[in-house]
Amino acid sequence: MAWENRKWVIINYSDVTDEMIDNVYERRNTLRHTITGTDKVILKWDGDTPSVFDGMTTYNHSQILTELAKSAWTRSE
Repeated sequence: MAWENRKWVIINYSDVTDEMIDNVYERRNTLRHTITGTDKVILKWDGDTPSVFDGMTTYNHSQILTELAKSAWTRSE
């Protein structure tokens, strides 16, 4: 899979709208949530950034991997 066209955003689950869901790969029941209780989720898409995400911080592949390695997303063993 080519990751160079994929983008991600991290937002509060309470801010997720139907329009956002219509523009990403996930559905409400498949969103990845934090494990720390902050209730942030990740949304992803390929190509140009949908206008519904204008003004939000977007992440590329290496940036999202760095975020996902943090304790909010990954349990340490």
